[in-house]
Amino acid sequence: MEFIALSAFLGFLVTLVGTPLAEKYLAASGIYGKDQNKTGKPKIPTSGGLIVLMGFLISITFYAGATSIFTDTIVDKELLFAALASTILIALIGLVDDIHIESLASSEDIEIVTGDSILHQKAELILGSGEAGEDRKGLSQSVKMLMVLPAAFPLIAAGAGSWTMVLPALGEVQWGLIYPLILLPVGLLFVSNVVNMLAGTNGLSSGLSLVTALGLGIFGILNGQLEAAMIAFGLAGALTGFICYNWPPASILPGDSLTYLCGAALFSTMVIGDMEKFGVFVFVLWFIEFFLKLRSRFNAHSWGKPDGGSLKPLYDKNYSLTHPLMRRGFTESQITATLILVQIFVVLLGLILL
Repeated sequence: MEFIALSAFLGFLVTLVGTPLAEKYLAASGIYGKDQNKTGKPKIPTSGGLIVLMGFLISITFYAGATSIFTDTIVDKELLFAALASTILIALIGLVDDIHIESLASSEDIEIVTGDSILHQKAELILGSGEAGEDRKGLSQSVKMLMVLPAAFPLIAAGAGSWTMVLPALGEVQWGLIYPLILLPVGLLFVSNVVNMLAGTNGLSSGLSLVTALGLGIFGILNGQLEAAMIAFGLAGALTGFICYNWPPASILPGDSLTYLCGAALFSTMVIGDMEKFGVFVFVLWFIEFFLKLRSRFNAHSWGKPDGGSLKPLYDKNYSLTHPLMRRGFTESQITATLILVQIFVVLLGLILL
């Protein structure tokens, strides 16, 4: 347990110290996103999942190495590295989505500084402003779905999860090959996408994932699932460092690289720790968000439009859990804090009941 705490703290430090550096790197690379909830929609660095991935990676690998050298604790490193591989694959898919550009500036807006062989782009290209600006659009949902599926292969190869489940009214069900070939990849696909749906305000996706990871980690410890607990606390540690900069007003946006990463890590925790029942329970907000988005045929956004100090929804109907809060005149920070508090209640209730 001591090494889990130390590893999670190391992930926290890496992310806390590394995020300002990541902001500068992403800004210099022209990887920006629009902060939709602010007047003028300012552009700030996005794809913060890169630095969270670094903190998570260091946390998991440190734990694997430290337990091998300094303790006699039996840790299934195959499961740890399978979860890490799946998370890395999905985070990279999210990065591709973050940097996807619909249209580029003309060749006249790129000049070569031959003196030191540096490719120099004008500010108009990097900031996406002016006539030669760029239009960042994510990949289509169908493309992202196909790209996410291979991320389940490491978990399948490691034999993660249980092929037997006890379901209400049905009792014990033997899934056989249906579990690794269908349920596992479909579950990973669903979780990674619904985590990406409930976002839209600064700190929301990272905060909800942080609370959920802490709940899964505690559940894992209580049930003797050390590998699952390490994955969950490793993610929680990295997210704690990141949310210091992502809380409104954020200086960096998470991007799909973070939401996909969180979905993969949370799903891996549930599968490796055989805690699918608890995992379904604590994902209730995301399930509600899924059906709300389904009403709009997944065309609605969770963000709003600035109205004084508060936010107003973009639609007449509620297509996200953020929308009813906007109708009550909540500010961005109040919307984020309210939904996180609801998730804390859900997690605590799950720990008590399950």
